[in-house]
Amino acid sequence: MTIKEVEERSNMTRANIRFYEKEGLITPQRDPNGYRNYTEQDVDILKRIRLLRTIHLGLEEIRSLSEKESELTDVLLIHLRTLEKEQRDLEQSRVICEQLCRDQASYETFDPEHYFNLLEKVPSEIPAELQADSLPKVRAPWKRYFARMIDETIYLIFWNLILALGFHMNIRQTGWRFVVIGIIIQSVLPLLAEPVLLSRFGTTPGKLLFGFRVSAESGARLTWREAYDRTGLVLKRGLGFYIPVYGLIREYLSYRDCKKGEILEWEEDTVLTLDERHMRWKVAAVVLVLSVLDVLNYFVWQAGALPRNRGNITAAQYAENFNDMQKFYQIDHQLNLPEFLPPFGDSRKLLNQDGDWEKMSGKPYIVDNGVDYPDLPRILFTEKDGVLTEISFSSEYKDEKVEIPVYGDLMALAALSYICAQDDYHLLPSPPSRLYSRVKEYGDQCSDFVISEAGVKVQASFDYSGYEFRQAQYGSSDVLVPVYGEDAYFHVDFRIWQE
Repeated sequence: MTIKEVEERSNMTRANIRFYEKEGLITPQRDPNGYRNYTEQDVDILKRIRLLRTIHLGLEEIRSLSEKESELTDVLLIHLRTLEKEQRDLEQSRVICEQLCRDQASYETFDPEHYFNLLEKVPSEIPAELQADSLPKVRAPWKRYFARMIDETIYLIFWNLILALGFHMNIRQTGWRFVVIGIIIQSVLPLLAEPVLLSRFGTTPGKLLFGFRVSAESGARLTWREAYDRTGLVLKRGLGFYIPVYGLIREYLSYRDCKKGEILEWEEDTVLTLDERHMRWKVAAVVLVLSVLDVLNYFVWQAGALPRNRGNITAAQYAENFNDMQKFYQIDHQLNLPEFLPPFGDSRKLLNQDGDWEKMSGKPYIVDNGVDYPDLPRILFTEKDGVLTEISFSSEYKDEKVEIPVYGDLMALAALSYICAQDDYHLLPSPPSRLYSRVKEYGDQCSDFVISEAGVKVQASFDYSGYEFRQAQYGSSDVLVPVYGEDAYFHVDFRIWQE
């Protein structure tokens, strides 16, 4: 029978039963799948133990009876002399002991139910002795939660490193596909890492910081299979495989059961201990580690923006960097148009090695939006001995009734695609996103600027009149709109070169 059935029939808690197993008083068999299988004999022994502990008989005396080193009558007569000294508090125990002696009961055969009926105490009440005969149960739900948060963050950082450095992906991408992949990865990574850590060290980085250790009931380290099964149950029953809503429900139920002191499903065959010494310092260390991990994850994200072509690049390699950078920052609209609001759709254009812009096949493009916008400027490349040394473009409009989108994104992408490709460029002290924001801010305001970074200079100059900034008619960004009755003039020069 299962341990749940044994709990109901013996009126003992699971912690009691596990304790008596550890003490060797019962030895349930194991099924081929590893689960315990209790017998009627195990239940009878537990009932006897419950009765004898209820009448304050010591655990060592019960062990001697179980090992047939003593006779029940002899043990009870000795126990009676102890009980007489505490007659006021132990009257029930004295009566039961006398009755057992009068019946000349044998440990192997006496009927505990008969003697339970003689007690004034309700059998379902847990005696103090049974409460003491329990393996220690670690609650600390919030410490356990933050320990797992640290572990999850470390696992994800390793995964993000693969995505960022190996595939140059933006780890902060949104969209349902990326969310689904993230949920799968959050479930797979612990299954790969945690069983190894628990079987080798008995803990994980997050658990170690708080002082948690996981072991088998014998005190030995878990085997890899035992650790794997434990982690699988944590993911399934504790975290709900991170599935939205369902995962939150499972976490709440686990928190509730943990706070009540109940043994969680993944703890049935393992023991969790907590060293609570120096807890203030441990909490401070946890806060520090979480902060460091957050900063580290930020730079992992930034590393994904580093172009795949670096060093002395050609115009073709620069164009590839530009297109990758545009994809990384999730700019999906044509750079000569404002970012249109739904339900309008648009797709980005790709830069080629000749400095021209090409549409992607199979993608939707806005053809007529009722507003005149200028074409994307042609990018001019200067190469020396096959190495790209300068990138530039210029645009000029005179007396034309066109609305001019701001140049922030175009200039920022153009600058980063070259600066971040330099061997002298490092993530510190100017991460790509910070550089991007600096250039974009100047470009969006149509303000002159000069920026130097990693041996590269970026310069832009604007000259315009008869225009004013307004929000695009169908977009979320600003555009320059001709002022009625004024002569409109606009000119921009943009240049990137090695100093």
